[in-house]
Amino acid sequence: MTLKPTTIALALSALCCGSGMARAEFRLGLPVACAIGEECFVQQWPDMDAGSGATDPFCGMAAYNGHDGLDIRVPSMADVARGVAVVAPAAGTVKGVRDAMPDRLIGPTAADRATVADVECGNGVVIDHGEGWETQLCHLRRGSVAVETGDRVEAGARLGEIGASGAAEFPHVHLSVRRNGEKIDPATGKTVGSGCSTGPTFAGTLFDKQAVAALAKGPTDVLDLGLAGAPVDYGRLVVEGAPPTPPAGGEASIVWAWVTNLAKGDTLAFRMVAPDGTPFFEGSGAPLERNQAVYSGFAGRKRPLAPGRWTVSVEVLRDGEAVASQTRAVEVKG
Repeated sequence: MTLKPTTIALALSALCCGSGMARAEFRLGLPVACAIGEECFVQQWPDMDAGSGATDPFCGMAAYNGHDGLDIRVPSMADVARGVAVVAPAAGTVKGVRDAMPDRLIGPTAADRATVADVECGNGVVIDHGEGWETQLCHLRRGSVAVETGDRVEAGARLGEIGASGAAEFPHVHLSVRRNGEKIDPATGKTVGSGCSTGPTFAGTLFDKQAVAALAKGPTDVLDLGLAGAPVDYGRLVVEGAPPTPPAGGEASIVWAWVTNLAKGDTLAFRMVAPDGTPFFEGSGAPLERNQAVYSGFAGRKRPLAPGRWTVSVEVLRDGEAVASQTRAVEVKG
């Protein structure tokens, strides 16, 4: 059976403090059954800065102030409808569940967050792994939770699906790890807020080898890329996903990209090759003035889209080096 709402709120929002290293014997797999960097993407890590700033476990920008877990997202609410599985990262006993909150994206203001006060996790599952270890998985899709309190689950068992319940500005699953009530960063095994790691990447990690291999690419990634006849609106992307490729004609030919975790100074370099194989457009935007957790950009020319098979590409350039890229063939119908 499930816990009463007043009880589940406590089970899904345990707070902790302190310092120290996590035990290396405890191992975690990925909390999702999807390909990282293809179907789902790392959006944010725990904030390892104890002050008012934010830094991820690798001393990068993929965190925000006070964040205590790993966020793995799907691009849009349209992807939520596909049913992307959330799975148990390790074996254990289900300690609490919630499954009744609606899936809806909230805004970034205090008033928006007040609407989910005390239930920020949304629909979720807490698992007791023994020896003081707990994991908490949040923002699951309403109606998808497949376990009940007291169930025994093995690593990889289906718990539910990625959703946007609770305090979710984008569809994702949030994984928190605790030991005896203390929040632990799974990437380094260090206490959340105890400082980022300047040593070897994933040293001290709680993740198993397969999870490390999937997560090692880094948080800057291209969520999607395509052709359009007009500027693409970010607000629609996160709800509807990629817009359909327009037919030939129109007033403009535009390549657009949707990217995660850009740093101040990054630029997007776009390229378009027309169906006849000739270069149509190549150029870069201005360097970003600040870090951007999610960003959409576009470029192109005021010429009608020609019918046929286009090739479009984008590179994220950081200090002159490409840190993420994608190339795609797009068919434009006449």
